[in-house]
Amino acid sequence: MKHIYYLGGSPCAGKSTIAEMIAKKYGFQYFKVDELLIDFITRGSEDGDKWLKYISEMSLDQLWLRDPIELNEEELLTYEKLFPYFISELDKLDRNTPIITEGAAFLPRLVNKLGVDKTHYVCMVPSRDFQIHHFKKRLPIWINNYLSSCSDKEKAFNNWMERDVLFALSASEQARELNYATLVVDGSKNLDENLLFIESLFKLL
Repeated sequence: MKHIYYLGGSPCAGKSTIAEMIAKKYGFQYFKVDELLIDFITRGSEDGDKWLKYISEMSLDQLWLRDPIELNEEELLTYEKLFPYFISELDKLDRNTPIITEGAAFLPRLVNKLGVDKTHYVCMVPSRDFQIHHFKKRLPIWINNYLSSCSDKEKAFNNWMERDVLFALSASEQARELNYATLVVDGSKNLDENLLFIESLFKLL
């Protein structure tokens, strides 16, 4: 694992952008977990995991028109179920070239079980205001596309936002417990400054 660098945390913190910048600047391989979520939920369901089968069959109303606290707990459980699939796919990559990987799936408690060093992991989370401000810019797109079949689109979106706020708190709390670094993205620093923080922690400079 010493040639793998992880960006975990929650949505809207800039993990993908930072990972792409590091991959380009240092010639690293880039492994994007989010692109595999649906495939691995399907695979897990086919492998007999009852929880993954259950969520794969949910309607959008069943998924989003519920208590955000429950939604967060389920999200944490889902990533725990999917984690072995992500690691199995990661293991297929060429280890002769360093790897930068990112995604909310890389929760501190999960990567800690792999023995990931403190200089190879950063938990990136947005502040509440930063997250909601930036997601609201995408609101028409989400409502017209992803949430189009919801019976209450506004409630679904608000539950989604609150779920992600709670997820960020869960991730940062785990990082604090395990002494992993956390970068809170609130707009006070620009992208280059955030990149510099992560490069320094990863000892790439």
